[in-house]
Amino acid sequence: MRPFPLILALFALLQPSFSALTRKNKYIVPAATWYDTDGNILSAHAGGVVKTNGTWYWFGQNERLEDKTLFSGINVYSSTDLLNWKNEGRALSPIAGTDIGPEKVVERPKAVFNELTQTWVLWFHADNSTYGQLRQGVATSPNITGPYTFKETFRPLGNPSQDLGLFQDVDGQAYALYSNGDADPDHDNLITRLNANFTNVEEVVYTFYDFDLEAPNILYTGKRYYILMSHKTGYRPNNVVVFSAEKLSGPWLGTRTWNSQSTFTLTAGEGLEKTYIYCGDHWATGNTLYDSRYMWLPATINDDIGSFRIDWVDLYSIDVKTGRIEVPKGQDYEAENGVLTGPAYVTLCPTCSGNKVVTSIQGNSTLTIKNIVGTGKPQWVSIYYHNPDGLWGDNRNGVSVLSRTATYSVNGGAPISMIQRSGSSGIILSQPLNITFNAGGGNSLTFAGFKGGIAL
Repeated sequence: MRPFPLILALFALLQPSFSALTRKNKYIVPAATWYDTDGNILSAHAGGVVKTNGTWYWFGQNERLEDKTLFSGINVYSSTDLLNWKNEGRALSPIAGTDIGPEKVVERPKAVFNELTQTWVLWFHADNSTYGQLRQGVATSPNITGPYTFKETFRPLGNPSQDLGLFQDVDGQAYALYSNGDADPDHDNLITRLNANFTNVEEVVYTFYDFDLEAPNILYTGKRYYILMSHKTGYRPNNVVVFSAEKLSGPWLGTRTWNSQSTFTLTAGEGLEKTYIYCGDHWATGNTLYDSRYMWLPATINDDIGSFRIDWVDLYSIDVKTGRIEVPKGQDYEAENGVLTGPAYVTLCPTCSGNKVVTSIQGNSTLTIKNIVGTGKPQWVSIYYHNPDGLWGDNRNGVSVLSRTATYSVNGGAPISMIQRSGSSGIILSQPLNITFNAGGGNSLTFAGFKGGIAL
């Protein structure tokens, strides 16, 4: 039997997170479960954010465990600090007998304001359950939060369209970005200009011939344009591709970035200094989309050479006025110093902290980290691990394992399941947990296999 998720050597960032009563978030925690200001799980997947009058509005797919229909709605949330999000309700709901019925696919919503008509326009990818229609959809509202009135779906310029992105330039003109399908004549990605009302596409501005990418979005820094697009690997992660250019019509030059699927980018800071945040989806499986997370990470951009780099941080705070990012420092706990039982053992790992890792945590084996210092309040704990099951690349075929399941116990309590996404050999990933330890020292965390073995 293969070893269970390889728990790496590092327990970090034991910092207060949010009050269980107020749900006041202090940090952005990539890949954690996020909650809105009412304390409910935030559900806005494959979404887009637009800012107006000092407030950000986040549109995204509703993917909840209790909602069984294929399309159950587009949610919208609002925030003035990017940390705490208020649920503003359903921007768009299913309409039976139309192209946005409950049995249809409505995904990747993006909103834009049209000055000419004084109307908010919501764009989305519209399809059927087999992804054979390949259309774009439009809905409109006089209010940013909706509800939006469904207008139509269509194939842009008569051609198929997959994942959709939307970008509004500094001159007010809006553009749609999308791939044109998987058929042999297609495999292209397009930038297209919208019409005067922002309700249809009127001209192709640039074509990425035979790139076959998806999940596109554009960022403009004031000097250069950057496009991020994902490879087509289903819900498996892959290396997102980044292109840059001085103008939308190109030429575009490319590179690659982090492990998630891009959906939009944010700009914070009201002065000359700006902070850019890459926003991606950390997908679960197609059957468990409700457990998908959000991967928001600060981006370092160099317009002189057209580079776009994302560095991992476990959690951070942001001042939306200054754009300043603060990353707290936590206490590290190395797994190789823990107590092992059963066949679990310590082995070498050149990409791990301390160059060691604990492996073979399965069956009756456990790893216990002792003497953890707690505050008596909820704290974020980041568990670094190595799980090489997945095809963490651009391979579209073969066997794919998206995650494994372990358990953790706090101070000898009941075991709690913990899903750990797959990566590839040598790639260290981080799983955030929100845990309340006893105040003071003497706390412990014990890791074991789920039901005694590997759960796939």
